Amino acid sequence: MTLAEKIVWCRKRAGLSQEELAEKVGVSRQAVSKWELGDATPEVGKLVLLAKTFGVTTDWLLSEDGPPSDTPSADHGSSWVDAVPGAVGRLLRQYGWLFGVYLAVGGGLTAALGLVGRHMFRTFITNPFGPTPSNPGVTLCTFAAAVGAVMLIAGVVIALTLYRKRR
Repeated sequence: MTLAEKIVWCRKRAGLSQEELAEKVGVSRQAVSKWELGDATPEVGKLVLLAKTFGVTTDWLLSEDGPPSDTPSADHGSSWVDAVPGAVGRLLRQYGWLFGVYLAVGGGLTAALGLVGRHMFRTFITNPFGPTPSNPGVTLCTFAAAVGAVMLIAGVVIALTLYRKRR
């Protein structure tokens, strides 16, 4: 593993965002981002702080060794978002939570429209001569409300999960 890979791995293992790590080490989030991309290397003093923050040695950080054998592998706890490379991956990790917000809002609107349509079909279509036969409009609106509710829940879960993991 390179130094950049080790910084990313240790930060994720510690459950820190780039902002949180930057605060602990006394640098900007952009500096941490450059370290993780391999565009820059931390100063010696910052390497010591990184090692203390992560609970590893500076020797291990600077070596080409893989993750310590007493810890989970680097893939432990990673998601499909972490596997997306390059600029698209960085955008997903940074702003992917917005997709969840949009999905939740769309799901809420779909569920609301489905419930309103269901109520309208039941209210305006009545049979004065006995029980109302099954109405495909009511069935369709009920289905739309259910799909909207699933979208709302999925959107909230995605937004919260990705917002916590953003860098």
